[in-house]
Amino acid sequence: DCGMPTAPAHGRFSLPSNVTYYSAAVLYECEENFVLDGFPRRICLENGTWSSETPTCKEIVCKPPDNEGQVIVQVATHSVGGIAHYSCPKGTHIEGNSTRTCTKKGTWSGKVPTCKPVDCNHPGSIENGRVIIVNQTTYNSAIEYHCVPNYQRIGPYLRKCMEDGLWSGEEPRCEMSAGPVNESQTFGLTIGIGAGVVVFLLLILGLIYLRLRKETPVKNTENIEGAVRKEDQNAAVMSYATLNDGSSLHNNIYENIHEPEEMYDAPYEETSHYEPSPISRRNNGATVTINGVAVR
Repeated sequence: DCGMPTAPAHGRFSLPSNVTYYSAAVLYECEENFVLDGFPRRICLENGTWSSETPTCKEIVCKPPDNEGQVIVQVATHSVGGIAHYSCPKGTHIEGNSTRTCTKKGTWSGKVPTCKPVDCNHPGSIENGRVIIVNQTTYNSAIEYHCVPNYQRIGPYLRKCMEDGLWSGEEPRCEMSAGPVNESQTFGLTIGIGAGVVVFLLLILGLIYLRLRKETPVKNTENIEGAVRKEDQNAAVMSYATLNDGSSLHNNIYENIHEPEEMYDAPYEETSHYEPSPISRRNNGATVTINGVAVR
């Protein structure tokens, strides 16, 4: 008789034949989450001892979980059922399962996750405005919003890429400005209008000047008539001055004619300007005086 065998820690045994004498067998097994280390079956030998050594039960544990790159892993226990928590530093997000469990096989479930940079992606365009990406679209990057002239922004000017891969705040919009237009925006318009007014005035003045040059001044017909009469009078005087009396002395007949001195006062007086007196049309027999010469 080999006697009653002993049970290992966290384990138990059983006697299939319920006897312990020669050729009897004993079977061993362990509690849950423990694994048998040794032979699970022993035989009673003819010398009254059990074959081999009593097996032991060892707890099933998982090795430290693997990590890759920037992955951070935290494990409370490596026993069966233990959970490994994975995380990533700021600016990155985990790709894959964030937890793994220690199985009864002593291995961790699933695959090792990885860390990828957080990318908020391009937020898209806005109506009547534009979006400027300051650097990139990854974590902590910034974008600016600008509206076209005559439109004002309703909402934030700057948005940042957050850890969750979203842009901070709400997307702004551009609405038509109800207030006065910015002075810098109207400067060019003012210059354009001013230049147009100046050009228009110059054109008007040019047309007026050309029209005045083309107009012929109204002649004073009365003065011209008086001037013609004076020329006729001078012509008559010159013809008489050339006459002679036919004598051997060739006396000028005009010199022998005695007329009142006031009749021809300085008929040959030279002058560069004369102003004929107005001729009266009511009395055709009136006397006209031109530069001291009386003309009827």
